Amino acid sequence: MAVNTDKNLYYIDFDRLFENFAGRYYSDHELEYANADAFEKDLDHVYHLWATTPQTPLGGLSPSEFFNRIPTEELIDILKGSCVGDNNPCSLLFDRIATEPSLLTELTELALAATDEKLLAVAVSLIAELGGAPDSFYLDMLERDIDTAIKEPCIEALCDRADAVKEELIKRAQAADEVGKIELYVEPLTFCDAGDDRILELLRVLLANDPNTAYVAALMGRYGDERACEDLYRLLDDCDYATFLEVRNSIEQLGGTVDPDYRDFSDDPMYIAMRGIGKNKK
Repeated sequence: MAVNTDKNLYYIDFDRLFENFAGRYYSDHELEYANADAFEKDLDHVYHLWATTPQTPLGGLSPSEFFNRIPTEELIDILKGSCVGDNNPCSLLFDRIATEPSLLTELTELALAATDEKLLAVAVSLIAELGGAPDSFYLDMLERDIDTAIKEPCIEALCDRADAVKEELIKRAQAADEVGKIELYVEPLTFCDAGDDRILELLRVLLANDPNTAYVAALMGRYGDERACEDLYRLLDDCDYATFLEVRNSIEQLGGTVDPDYRDFSDDPMYIAMRGIGKNKK
């Protein structure tokens, strides 16, 4: 049940509270650990202990109980305040919000309006925890000038629903005039059923213009259209060893074959390094 709480406590440094608790715990239990690394491996247990132990700075409440008592309608405002400046939201606040499906719409609106990337990243992550947003949300996020790390979960969400957004993805990819933008839309398209001429053509556009040949080859392999084999075979004569491995793997995914001794890579730095690693393992 919600109770009146000093709202200044919402924004205290919970990371510091835990660090202090963990330091005291290690001092009291040092003999139980072989070394500091062993203690590091036990931090999940220590964190759970901290979360369920009454804390004086929280008025005698455990951190878990403290966050569980916050009224649902205040959680988003607390989240926003917890992302200001050097502050970071406590994982227990994150966990609490992730149990409130009624906040999904508010989180989606927050993410669409957010300009602070820390807050945006947290909101996108919470949206995923709550089951995801509409297709249009993820498509719009790909259009924004934001950090790639924030776009990645949006691309993953579109990959999971690729068939539903296929036509929109194709339209946007065909209209894009930057290789990076085409990449964003084509990656989810490779989760659609193979055989669409438009998707194959987009992959060929990437192959001709994207400097990351290995990445595009991997996309072609995943898409599964065997017609791409002819494009991939043409790469084998001029690529470095790392790219050769990816291209060969994709060709084999598409039903083709490549002789492992097709080329001499004895002067390729990666080939030399990998051969060295292999010898050391013997």
